[in-house]
Amino acid sequence: MDNLNVSVLGYGMMGVIRSLAYRGVVGYFKNAPIQPVLGYASCWNDGEKAMAERDGWKAIVGPDASKEVIAKADTDYVDICLPNAAHYAAAMAAFDAGKHVFCEKPLSANLEQGREMADKADACKGQLNSVNFIYRRVPANVYARKLARSGKFGRLIEARMFYNQGWGWGADGSWRFEKSHGGGAAGDLGSHSLDMLYYITGLRPIELCAMQATHVKQRKWKKTFASQLSNMGAGQQAQDDFEIRDCDVDDAMRVMFTLDDNSAIGTLSVTRNACGSENQNGYELRFEKGTIKFCFDEMNYLEVFDKTAEDPQLWGWSKICTNRAVYGNYFDFADGHMIGYRDITVYGILENLRAIDALNKGVAYESESPIATFRDAFNVQRTLAACDKSIAERSWVKLEDIQ
Repeated sequence: MDNLNVSVLGYGMMGVIRSLAYRGVVGYFKNAPIQPVLGYASCWNDGEKAMAERDGWKAIVGPDASKEVIAKADTDYVDICLPNAAHYAAAMAAFDAGKHVFCEKPLSANLEQGREMADKADACKGQLNSVNFIYRRVPANVYARKLARSGKFGRLIEARMFYNQGWGWGADGSWRFEKSHGGGAAGDLGSHSLDMLYYITGLRPIELCAMQATHVKQRKWKKTFASQLSNMGAGQQAQDDFEIRDCDVDDAMRVMFTLDDNSAIGTLSVTRNACGSENQNGYELRFEKGTIKFCFDEMNYLEVFDKTAEDPQLWGWSKICTNRAVYGNYFDFADGHMIGYRDITVYGILENLRAIDALNKGVAYESESPIATFRDAFNVQRTLAACDKSIAERSWVKLEDIQ
């Protein structure tokens, strides 16, 4: 079994979860083709450094050392857990250095950078390019993909995609609420929903009309971007370094879109101000002879209405528990037990390792649950850019006009 030296850039929430996932692969999946080894962790502050040391990273460095970490001979794989606006520079440097790259979503802060990143990734044939659209790893979604693409239920006619969170209303300002840093509910949440639509059905919007709202007009910000990051992971906030500033991103967005040859339609609804919602990410996909429903609130289950039986008395809903190996290829550990967000992050790392193993052997990477590539993520960004154009022009926009 080969070793893979992993370096992580950024050690906030996602860095910590990723660290658990690398260790989880080692502990859970004895048949993993490659063994991840924790190398360098680039951290923003003392709190992040303490967590990285606790989690067993070989060397802890500051944010200014990210380029040096990427260039090191004992970095094979760069995991980018930085704010959106920092993805571009880190990913481009990693590709230039010949490293495998795993990047948080959305791909970048703007369409132009996203296009460059996707083009660069496509050109680096022997290097992994993977984006953390983590809900591809949920076994219920793996099974939904099989059902949708099998043709069992016929043609898709309607898609209702939604992602509701409730934490945004009273939150302090951060890069997540700044347009220049790629903030906003559309990119944060809508990117997941758009990727899930494509992952399950193989379809993307071809024309759309969007609207958005900013519910909270002003928020309390740390005075500088650096000081915003300085307390991430520290567990406390200094109270003498705040200012009130206007918000320039969406808190909520609604989209109507057409699919396929305009015979299928859909909607997308996202918000970070849905009181009572924690992480309500889901969909309702209606086909000619069936419907598939999922919500992350009950992530172990998929709801299916099957109308294919000849006898109408047999038509009805099934609530299927999908946490067994028959529904996905991730259950070497704890087959049949309920899973959660940390588990699917482990599965995401496992899928990356399988893809790298195929690259090392010079064979095609095959999976029932393929990774999201930089090109996939760029196509999501194209759709989000079309939403921006629609909102600005108050009009319908064709995706073919966004390249």
